[in-house]
Amino acid sequence: MDIMKAPFEERLKLWHGEDWHTPKGRLIRDIVYALDTGLVTTVSFIAGASASLISRERVIVAGLIQVVAGTLSIFFGAYVSTKAQKYFFESQIERERREIEEDPEREIREVKEIFSDMGFTEEEQEIAVRRVTANKERWLEFMVQEEIGINAAFIDSPFEIAFVSAVSFLVGAIPAIAPFFLVGTVGAALSIASVAVLIFLFAVGVYKSKFTKARWFSSGIETLTIGVLSCGTGFFLGKIIAGFSH
Repeated sequence: MDIMKAPFEERLKLWHGEDWHTPKGRLIRDIVYALDTGLVTTVSFIAGASASLISRERVIVAGLIQVVAGTLSIFFGAYVSTKAQKYFFESQIERERREIEEDPEREIREVKEIFSDMGFTEEEQEIAVRRVTANKERWLEFMVQEEIGINAAFIDSPFEIAFVSAVSFLVGAIPAIAPFFLVGTVGAALSIASVAVLIFLFAVGVYKSKFTKARWFSSGIETLTIGVLSCGTGFFLGKIIAGFSH
């Protein structure tokens, strides 16, 4: 198999041997963000609601409404933002394609300038330019990547990103709300949820280290600390609001 003829994503994996070097590895950003958001927003909301809603059933209903609203919000938010980015990237690629067709001489000069900036000699530039421009698809890929910093392999699917983000948000919300289905009193459920959230935050940090290659313990502590600060702020604000409602 000629590695240089393989798609860019496959070349990355062949060179490095791991999925996290490919565009798939970038999903970790969306997964961790949505997990953390689902966890923090849900536990903060439930903690605040628990202060004013004595009934466990009311806390569950309020929590479920928040989880459903949050899941839908992150799904459509991720879909719209990713689609806008995808449209922008694709329009830039099409513009570059038209420029190659309509004004090839200018584009050839730009290719030469790029190689010149890389430190190629005049003779090397001529060889490289001939090689790049011999195939229009390779030429387009080169210009898109080197001139405007876009690679088609890294253009995300809006639905995929939206789905992954929504599911991650939902998974993140589970440790915060599940104890209220299993324990009879609000106080006990909240205590169990707090412990579950701490464990889950640390686990998310450890999972993240698989992709970031940071030390697993440091990554776990970092995610745990940030999550605790976020949850604590949400709980504090919830208590203040609950105080005004009495």
